[in-house]
Amino acid sequence: MISDLGKEATNQLVRRMKDGDSAAFKFFFNTWKDRIYNFALRYSNDSYFAHEVMQKTFIQAYEKIHQLNDHSKLKSWLYRIASNNCFSEGRRVSRTTYVEVNEANSTVDHQYTPSGRFEKNEIKDLVNETLQMIPEDQRKVIIMKEYEGLKFREIAELLGESENTIKSRMYYGLDAMRKVLVQKNLTKEMYL
Repeated sequence: MISDLGKEATNQLVRRMKDGDSAAFKFFFNTWKDRIYNFALRYSNDSYFAHEVMQKTFIQAYEKIHQLNDHSKLKSWLYRIASNNCFSEGRRVSRTTYVEVNEANSTVDHQYTPSGRFEKNEIKDLVNETLQMIPEDQRKVIIMKEYEGLKFREIAELLGESENTIKSRMYYGLDAMRKVLVQKNLTKEMYL
């Protein structure tokens, strides 16, 4: 992953992309396309939406790579573009959707009985449905933190907010989800 390349390798990759090196951009695209697609899919639960966001994100990244001055911020720059595209595409589409946890990124214990797996999928569906019920700004933070593994500092930079604001959105978003789940009488036994 690009974030694992190190500072010099990332700088070299960005310089090559700025110089029009198609192999460098292809490497960049192949490294990040699944993460950006999954980010958009979690945001919308719509594969068409996610595909559109992913395509628009990389087209804009290609067109705007010259605007990236601090090469170490490549990851947050790309997520900012994707986040803005999710918002824009969501406004354009403006329909109710559900966030879905991508099975490729989740682990399933195959020792569960079929009924155990069914129950686990029901829980995922309930959590995904609940995630859609909270405000968008809180949902974005939860997706970026819990599903994408970004640090609060990175999310704050990406969204142009203070780190404390991001932490507050995370707290209030999780609290709002908890309240919805309690209203639906979700018991702790379902988590086991």
